[in-house]
Parts: sequence; C-alpha cells; structure tokens
Amino acid sequence: MAFMELSLFLSFLSFLAIFCAVEVGASETHTIKFINQCGHGTPCLVLNGQNVSTGQDYTVNDIFAGIAYLQTGQCNTNGEGCTLLEMNLINPACAGCGSSVDISLISPHVYNVEASFAYYNGCDGYGADCNGPNCATAFFAPEDWDVQRECQANNVNLLIAFCANASDIVLGGGGSSPASSSSTSSSSTHTSIPLPSTGTTLSNTTMSTATILPLNVGSTPSASSSGSSPSASAKKCLTRPSSTSTLARREPTALGAKIHRRHRALRGSVID
Repeated sequence: MAFMELSLFLSFLSFLAIFCAVEVGASETHTIKFINQCGHGTPCLVLNGQNVSTGQDYTVNDIFAGIAYLQTGQCNTNGEGCTLLEMNLINPACAGCGSSVDISLISPHVYNVEASFAYYNGCDGYGADCNGPNCATAFFAPEDWDVQRECQANNVNLLIAFCANASDIVLGGGGSSPASSSSTSSSSTHTSIPLPSTGTTLSNTTMSTATILPLNVGSTPSASSSGSSPSASAKKCLTRPSSTSTLARREPTALGAKIHRRHRALRGSVID
C-alpha cells in the first residue's frame, strides 16, 4: 500500500515538474493593431528609435516597450511635435507588474490628431482617448500618473486608433470621428473589421457574427492612394532622428519604462 502511494506521489511530482517546465518555457506574445480614421497621415510604431510598422499589425513574442504616433508631416522620429502614445506590454510577474500604456503631450510633444488606445484579448476596451489639445487623458507633466492605463492580463493586445475612440471600437460601439476620406493604405480604401466581443482578438477573418463597421486601417503608405491627404503622397515615418540633440532630449521608450516603473513604485507595487 505504501509503495503504491509512493508511486502515485512520484507520478504527481513528475507531472508537476513537466507542467512547470512548460509554463516557464512558454513565451508571451502581444499584437499591436492600428486604425486610422483621419483620412490622412501614416501610423508609426517605433522600437529603439527604429520604425517597425507603418500601420500593419505588429506581433512580438516577447515584452514590448515602444511608442506610436500618426505622422502628419511635423513629427520627428520619437514623436516630437505630435500626440505620442507610450506602451509597455508585458506579462505580469508580480501584482501590478503588467502592461501599461499612456498618451503624452509633455513638451516637445504637442497635439496634432485625436489619438486613443484600448486593450483587447484581456482588459477588453480599457484605454484612453485624447481628442483635443487640453484633453484630461494625457500626460502634460511627469507626475500625471492617473492617466496611465494598466492591465494585468497575460498576452494582452493593443488597438491604437487615430481620429477614433479605440475603446468604443473594441467594445462594439464604433466611436469614430467622421473621416472625409480614406486613410493611406496599399491594400484597399476601406477595410471592414469585425468588432471584437470580450476575450476575442481583432481580426479581418474572424467574428462573423460581430457587427461590421467600415474602418480605415492604417497600412503601408502608397503614393497612389486617393483621398484628402495634404500631399500627393503619404507622410513617411522617419527612420532616424533629425539630430542627436533631439534624441538626447527625448528617448521615449526608456522614459516610458522609467515612468511606468516609478508609478508602480509610488503605489507600492514595485520597488525600482
């Protein structure tokens, strides 16, 4: 009898070891999706000073710390001169150590278009929308901690919307500002995207039962795209800073991570 109990116990330990090994070895994943309803401009997603997306879905099988903005002609590489979104997407390793996203209008960043974000595939619809130069949902000073939006779900994704409310889109309400024309896109002028229900991902091919709204998805810019863009060709995301002094003055990825860590430290959840 004792031998059988020992065998069962050892079997349980083996199962537990395998389970833990799988959990530890499993990598996290995050997808960032863009919707541009402004009728002009090019979404820019920047990681370590390099542009990694001009509106295409971007998926990373790791943590992600970067910035985003809509390039309308006046934005520098790190979003100077425009509405900036800062994001740290990470699976929480402790209470309060999960993802954090915010909108910043701290100088040298200034409002250029409505910008919003919302989580999905976890914390669905939770986010912020800055729709004016004096919006209450953006950083204007480093101590404006209350504008950060945190999510403690694993493998959470992010929708970033320009001239639209991302939270409304994720929750199925549409929430877009009127756009006079299409955004710059190489694939099509209008792309219908299913609005996700709780716990689902945004996808062009899934959620057949969801409400369908015509949404302009920022994509690879094309000079032949039609619309009321201020110029004949789409604005391009810059690939490097215009000056070393600008980069030294503002390094959003590092600053964003520092702000988020400091915020949590002040709340007592993380000690930096």
